[in-house]
Amino acid sequence: MSLIAPGTSMISSVIHLEKARPWYNNASEGSNLASDNAVRLTDLFKGKTVALFGVPAPFTGTCTNEHYPGYKKLADELLDAGCDDIICYAVSDPYAHHGWQLALKNDPDKIQFYADPEAIFAKAYGVDRTYDKVSLGTRSERFSMIVVDGNVAYFKVVDNAAADAEQLLVELREIKHNKEFA
Repeated sequence: MSLIAPGTSMISSVIHLEKARPWYNNASEGSNLASDNAVRLTDLFKGKTVALFGVPAPFTGTCTNEHYPGYKKLADELLDAGCDDIICYAVSDPYAHHGWQLALKNDPDKIQFYADPEAIFAKAYGVDRTYDKVSLGTRSERFSMIVVDGNVAYFKVVDNAAADAEQLLVELREIKHNKEFA
């Protein structure tokens, strides 16, 4: 059962994700060490409005053909509606997540890809699921959320992946409207 609900703080200096990246063949290209590529949740969420959508796995059918495309299509609208960052999250290694990002022809200036190799985020917030029957092991359930200045303003377990980005845009506009007129 998910532990994420409106009002949940996502500020954590302990939990981190890793930015999707290529494997570096030598130190002059960059570091492959997890510690050098860790981004704390505090740095991802504090002082910003972030739309984060979680997918079970890179390169899988629903994630590739239904969930991600809506976000790619609506990225500009989400950013124009007041979203500072759009993040695609998966329990994955950062290298596969990077490869998937390339395969999707993703613009990383619009949608950033972050990996959770050990499912630490997923387990801490109760969005971890076991997909052993389809050879995926422990992953994240499909979800989306809006985080405003470190606190969850909207969270949903996604049933209809193809319609998720559109629904999140509606929720973002409502949140921004209510904030302006509160």
